[in-house]
Amino acid sequence: MIGWILATLMVFADVCSDLMLSRGMKQVGTRIDLTFGNLVRVPVLMLRNSSTLAAIGLSALHFFAFLALLSFWDLSIVIPIGALVFVLGTAAARLVLEERVPPLRWIGVCLIALGVAIATAN
Repeated sequence: MIGWILATLMVFADVCSDLMLSRGMKQVGTRIDLTFGNLVRVPVLMLRNSSTLAAIGLSALHFFAFLALLSFWDLSIVIPIGALVFVLGTAAARLVLEERVPPLRWIGVCLIALGVAIATAN
């Protein structure tokens, strides 16, 4: 039971981290040029942005849930379950960030979900 709780925490923390990081970077600026001034300015802006800070915290939560999960399950199970991030992340990008997701990408997401189901079947 604890393994499933950790797996759920790991996946949802990763998806939420990706959402917050995407939102935060769009708030920091679009199409950042790699000039010396921006190499200094952008990290400062990122560290002042609440969305990117939340993303860092959620990434840490994902990492520690992943570590804990490895003490319960084999890596060959944890990695495919972690791939659910691609499925849920795409759906969340569409619903929360209102991104356009073309049909071919949805087909790819469905194939990933099928792969997870096959890989985790006993």
